[in-house]
Amino acid sequence: MKNRTIEKMLYKAAALLAVVGIVLRLLQPAENYLGLYLILAGHILGVAGILMYMKYANEIEQERQTTREPVQQLQKK
Repeated sequence: MKNRTIEKMLYKAAALLAVVGIVLRLLQPAENYLGLYLILAGHILGVAGILMYMKYANEIEQERQTTREPVQQLQKK
């Protein structure tokens, strides 16, 4: 099985960006939108990590399905 370090890094970066954005937003509540942009970037990275993992899980499921088909055909005969 592949090591999923890319998704883990994306999740960590997303959490870090979101936390830093929240802290900035709380400390500087004026017209500064940097905190909101960091929160948004964190959410986007989190969604990208989720989509990458879903793609990986789908590939694994298709691989399992193709290995099961010949066995099921032999059992029917």
